[in-house]
Order: sequence, then structure tokens, then C-alpha cells
Amino acid sequence: MPDDAEPLKRPGGDRLHTFVVDVHEQVDTLIRVLGPFAVQEARITGIRLDPGPAGLSIAIEARGVSAERAALIARRLDSLAAVRRVGLGWRDAPYPLPKETG
Repeated sequence: MPDDAEPLKRPGGDRLHTFVVDVHEQVDTLIRVLGPFAVQEARITGIRLDPGPAGLSIAIEARGVSAERAALIARRLDSLAAVRRVGLGWRDAPYPLPKETG
């Protein structure tokens, strides 16, 4: 590659997508939730688990996927039996996942 050539970038590859997944707590829930990210070749940059009275809330940050692929991941997450609810957002600059309050 010539010195002045830039590496190819995937569309949306620099954007951070944040998925918030509320699930019923089961033995293999986390592994099942991570599966769609691997299939879409998303690079997970952060995970936070917050237990609650109705199960777990899992916040996952990922980059390296377009908005369309992120939406596909959200749909696949929503189709999992243990999942109660899925939220999806994005941002261009990283910051730490928020700590649980209250």
C-alpha cells in the first residue's frame, strides 16, 4: 500500500452503537446475547451487567458495524426468548458506560 493511501473503512465503523438489553436471568443468557454481535463482526468495546428484580439489564457498546447492521443486531436480540426489551443508540465519541444510580 502506498504511504499516502488510507486503509479501507467500513461504513459506520467509527460510530459507537450502544445496545441496552433487558433479559430474564438464565444460565446462558449472556452467551446468547453476545451471539448476534459475533455473527455481524461487531467489535464489542464495553459490557455492563446490572441485576434487577426482573432479571438483568445488559449494556453493550460495539463499533465496526453500519447503522443497518446495528439495527439487524437489535432485531436478532429482540427475537431471543430470554430478551424482554432492546434499546439501541449511537454516538461518535467514546465515553465510559454510566454507572448504576439509585
